[in-house]
Amino acid sequence: MGANKNDPYLIRWTFLFFGYSIRIHKWIRSDDKRYFHDHSCNLISMILKGWYYNVVPNDPDNPDVNNCRKIRAKSWKPWRADAKAKHYLEIPKGGAWTILLCGKPYHKWGFYVKGKKMRPLKYFDKYGMVNE
Repeated sequence: MGANKNDPYLIRWTFLFFGYSIRIHKWIRSDDKRYFHDHSCNLISMILKGWYYNVVPNDPDNPDVNNCRKIRAKSWKPWRADAKAKHYLEIPKGGAWTILLCGKPYHKWGFYVKGKKMRPLKYFDKYGMVNE
C-alpha cells in the first residue's frame, strides 16, 4: 500500500446512489499482503483493463496468508464477492483498471490478524503501511 497520497496503491473514483455505489479503481500495486481483509458490502467486480490475482484463504475460518490460493481474474469477466469473504488482490506490473458495483454497507471492514478482526486505522497504526 502506498505510504501517502503521493504514493498511492490505487486511485479511486466513487459515485454514490442512495447508499449504493459504483467505483472505478486504477490499481497501481497490490493490496497489503500481510493479512486478508474483507469489505463493508457485497459487490460485483469486473476488470476493464489488465488482470490480477484474487488471493483467498484455503480455510475461510482460519485465514492464513501462508495457506491460500490464487485465482486469476480476467478482463470483462464479472465476479461476485460477499462482504465477509476474506482476500487480497495481487496486482502485476502495469496495474489494472476495475469497476465495482457495491451494495449498501452492512458491517465494518477490516483485516484478519491472528484470528481477530482489526479495523484499518488500528491495523496501519500497529503494522504501518507497506511499499512494494
